[in-house]
Amino acid sequence: MTVSYNSEISSVSSFNFLRLMCRWRGSIWKSVLSELIMWITSYISLALFYHLVLFPKRFDEDNMVVKLFRWFNDGGTYFGKELHNYIPLTFMLAFFVSIIVARWRHMFANLGFIESIALTINATIVSNAEEAFLIRRNLIRYVCLAQVMVYRDISIRVRRRFPNMDSVKKAGFLFDNEEEMLNAIDLDYNKYWVPINWCVTLLNKANEKGYIISAPALCALHKEIKDFRGSLATLCNYDWCPIPIAYPQVVFFAVRIYFLFCLFSRQYIRNPNDGKEFEVIQMIVRPILTIIEFICILGWMKVAEALLNPLGEDDDDFETNFLIDKNIFTGMRIVDCFGQAPPLAQDMFSDPGALPIYSEESQKNYQSGALVGSVSHVTLAQTDENIHMVPLSPRLSSGDIHGHDRPSVRRRFKFGTASQAGSRASSFREHRLPRQDTIEGESNDGLELDYEKNLEEAAGSPTRNAVFFSNLSQISENDEDLCPATAKTSVVSRV
Repeated sequence: MTVSYNSEISSVSSFNFLRLMCRWRGSIWKSVLSELIMWITSYISLALFYHLVLFPKRFDEDNMVVKLFRWFNDGGTYFGKELHNYIPLTFMLAFFVSIIVARWRHMFANLGFIESIALTINATIVSNAEEAFLIRRNLIRYVCLAQVMVYRDISIRVRRRFPNMDSVKKAGFLFDNEEEMLNAIDLDYNKYWVPINWCVTLLNKANEKGYIISAPALCALHKEIKDFRGSLATLCNYDWCPIPIAYPQVVFFAVRIYFLFCLFSRQYIRNPNDGKEFEVIQMIVRPILTIIEFICILGWMKVAEALLNPLGEDDDDFETNFLIDKNIFTGMRIVDCFGQAPPLAQDMFSDPGALPIYSEESQKNYQSGALVGSVSHVTLAQTDENIHMVPLSPRLSSGDIHGHDRPSVRRRFKFGTASQAGSRASSFREHRLPRQDTIEGESNDGLELDYEKNLEEAAGSPTRNAVFFSNLSQISENDEDLCPATAKTSVVSRV
């Protein structure tokens, strides 16, 4: 059964971690406990053998114990340095888990739920005749029968529930005459398609009798049943062609070999030539860090192993039997409610002054989550303020804007002070639209300043810089007389 823990993490809390870690069913502790106990037992046994048996009392003797001790030290030191280089567990597990999760997600999306088919049946077969009533119910039963036949072959849980076709009959999914028709089909391959074919026959019969409202409605119902059959076919394909067995073999083998070598490499290696005393703290810290690594890596692998076949009997596998029961009873109830609807009545939301209603308990810590723009609170103009709008020529590409087409520096600094002009110096080199001449042929090129040259000269001189911008700010509006505007002057040239 799938383990649900969503209610425990409905809100972010510092105690969510503890609540989740204390769960047992479907947890990492349950999946790695047996192997973790075996590894710890082996580690302690090997440590006792190394420190109590192999560690010689005298090193001046060339006996077998001294040789074994030196071999153990050399092997543990080498494995500790080179183990990560030869077994790239992180890369192997990451790629393996990503593939398995993608398969799991696609299988979950194709489990097959009956609601869409049942509702479409009610929307298309609109007759109140007794025969139309039976057609609606038999369509639901045949669709569920096809699901049962598929799940019997790919899910061990459903196979235990329906070990043979007689059990399917006793469960009400199949009648005796239908079993005879099914067995009469001489075919060496699976017959999952037979109940779907019966559905197609019933749809054609309902169309001939005039129970279906229109041809597009018939096509819509055909499509719903076809999509349901396609979902079952997808599950069959995943069961038929799993991930190549060499891949999980390599990953599972690499993880276990890695921690087998960790039994030697993570021991506290004693070197009598260093003259150091025996350190108990290092002997305790080393296995603790390795145990943490063991839980993380092996738990990661166990997740992939559980998702490899989600139609099995693990704690987090799909509830296929529940889905079958839900589909048959829900589908039958939907088609039985054909033509039923409550009487029409005026609702409370028709009042223009209606307000949303919440329970009093939910409003104690209420926080408004309204959809509001991030800059909607910024006020740049009053509601009744008259904003002067001007037309603007289409923007050219940066390659078409030449130096002599830049906007006038006088217009940039006409209303600014020396300090404002200094703050706007960084925007001089931005590309601007070319100025437009007036209709009478007038041009304001005479007012352009070669400010690039002035900026280069003033870059190293604060005095020149201040004088330059001061001169710019002293240009008054009286300069407009140099270029008189007429009624036909382009608006862009006057901005």
